[in-house]
Amino acid sequence: MLREQCTDQLTQEYPNETPYQTLPAPVRSSSFHHRFDGSFLGVKDPRMTRPPLPPFTLETATQKVRMAENAWNSRDADAVTLAYTDDSRWRNRAEFLSGHADIHAFLTRKWHKELDYRLIKELWAFSGDRIAVRYAYEWRDDSSQWFRSYGNENWRFAEDGRMAERHASLNDLPISETERLFFWPHGPRPDDHPGLSDLRL
Repeated sequence: MLREQCTDQLTQEYPNETPYQTLPAPVRSSSFHHRFDGSFLGVKDPRMTRPPLPPFTLETATQKVRMAENAWNSRDADAVTLAYTDDSRWRNRAEFLSGHADIHAFLTRKWHKELDYRLIKELWAFSGDRIAVRYAYEWRDDSSQWFRSYGNENWRFAEDGRMAERHASLNDLPISETERLFFWPHGPRPDDHPGLSDLRL
């Protein structure tokens, strides 16, 4: 009622002016959300896109595998967690995880236990949004017993390039320090360092 009264008064005083300019209705979205990844009003933060994106080629699948290897060799749980979707599902050995909180806790626990961790991954197969890899990594426990862990992983990726599923099966082989093969400094494996096939692992 008050709006109508004000409108009538302004119209009488300023007959040649438009008292109000019609504004568009507020934007509403049933998918409104604001999540850890920066999504807002249903629009995903472009910073969260993780190229290369599926479907994969031999070149992009190989690149994806090397990027995952480099990330895990950083041993940075905060950074590695961001490569997975918010609801990413994992099976790691006999442990089942779902979502960023589970993944971050797992990685933090892993690298607290597995000291001097160094990883090499190798592409095994790919199709569409899926990649299979084999890998080996060396590490020692807090008593300085060394291990080489051998494993296989199956990955499925979301459209934005983040990993939506990870299924990992692996075994730990105790080794002596003289049997170690991975010696590069903490961080990514150097480009000229041999891969798994080169090392006959």
